[in-house]
Amino acid sequence: MFLSTSEHGVDAKNRVSVPASYRTVLHNDPHDAVYIFPHFSGAYLEGGGEVFIQQYRADIARLGRYDPLAQVMEIAVLGAAKRLDFDSTGRITLPKPFITHAGVEGKATFIGCGSRFEIWNTADHAVREVEMRARAAKLMQDPEQVARLGGGQDLAALIGNSPDLAALLKASET
Repeated sequence: MFLSTSEHGVDAKNRVSVPASYRTVLHNDPHDAVYIFPHFSGAYLEGGGEVFIQQYRADIARLGRYDPLAQVMEIAVLGAAKRLDFDSTGRITLPKPFITHAGVEGKATFIGCGSRFEIWNTADHAVREVEMRARAAKLMQDPEQVARLGGGQDLAALIGNSPDLAALLKASET
């Protein structure tokens, strides 16, 4: 799982180090690479490993070949995505159009979002982070939103709904 937020310098050749914890997540991927595309809903990049891009492919395929949304998403995601291989030091080279789209200048901020991650212009993300925290605080005052998030779920139900968590807890008992 991709977690945490970190800033990384982007050098003159558009190379940026992918956070070590993200590379660990990708350790078992079939390629020593990430898949990244300029996001269609804002000035940032979205990326992940093989599972990430295959999930998009599967979601699009479920729509059917002639579905207008499928056609749009094929171009906006699959047509725009690039596989970026790691160099020997864990860096990737961001294509110039990606850097332009995200407005990345000198530094890039990586934001872990579970099964995926985002890459933002550092200043833009700082503003966005403040906005998101304020929105989260407001939403958590609404009982309906808290319930949608699973608030109030007891630990036994949480473990029952998460085989990975159940396995982790069982392994820690031994």
